[in-house]
Amino acid sequence: MSDWQRWQAGLIAAIHDPALPDTAYGADGLAVYRNNYRVGLIDTVKSLYPVIAQLVGDDFLTGLAREYVRRTPSASGNLHRYGEGFGNFVDGFEPAADLPYLGGVARLEWALHRAYYAVDATQFSPATLAAIAPESWGELCLAFQPACALVRSAHWPIVAIWQAHRPGGAPSRVDLGSGGENALVYRQPDLEAGLLPLSDADAAFIAALMGGATLETATDAALTLDADFDLQPLLVTLLQTGCLAA
Repeated sequence: MSDWQRWQAGLIAAIHDPALPDTAYGADGLAVYRNNYRVGLIDTVKSLYPVIAQLVGDDFLTGLAREYVRRTPSASGNLHRYGEGFGNFVDGFEPAADLPYLGGVARLEWALHRAYYAVDATQFSPATLAAIAPESWGELCLAFQPACALVRSAHWPIVAIWQAHRPGGAPSRVDLGSGGENALVYRQPDLEAGLLPLSDADAAFIAALMGGATLETATDAALTLDADFDLQPLLVTLLQTGCLAA
């Protein structure tokens, strides 16, 4: 590493960590860099979570984002990758304890954000199944597009909350006592993120597949939760939405 590269690395480290000495870079100039860095990350977080902004207001979201940024330095030069842990942070943030559904909604919003920027993979072709004996289908391991993410909430209707407060929609009341909800996030052909609500059995099936289970094992996981689980319509939906990868 050259002297110039060491100087750059030291400057970046000093910007990230205010506890590091600033004498090598000039206190006043470094303070400007640190402030711009912090403000940029705060604005990034706020832009990622418009539904959270609708739920708690701009001032509260600014406070959440400021504290998250203080605890979480960026690990990438690509700001589209910053903010992934915000939902988990909200779960443990005492001032948000009265809003226990907030973290789940944030995780759903993050999945929708990442779906837009995820890379593409070759889609799974239904013709592939025709080349495999039906009695062997249970041994298949199905892969998902990188844009796909499974978001689950055991206790809160995160899908209904998101639908009721998303930008451009008409706000509506949500029964917070209606129980947990699950969703599969994916990217649509128009490149916008899509959302597929799932039953608990559907979610267990998809979670098992994403974990590398065979089709048979994933189906068994779903049947454990719902003896009436029907694989065929869910599989057709996954194919029609382009969620499966080759």
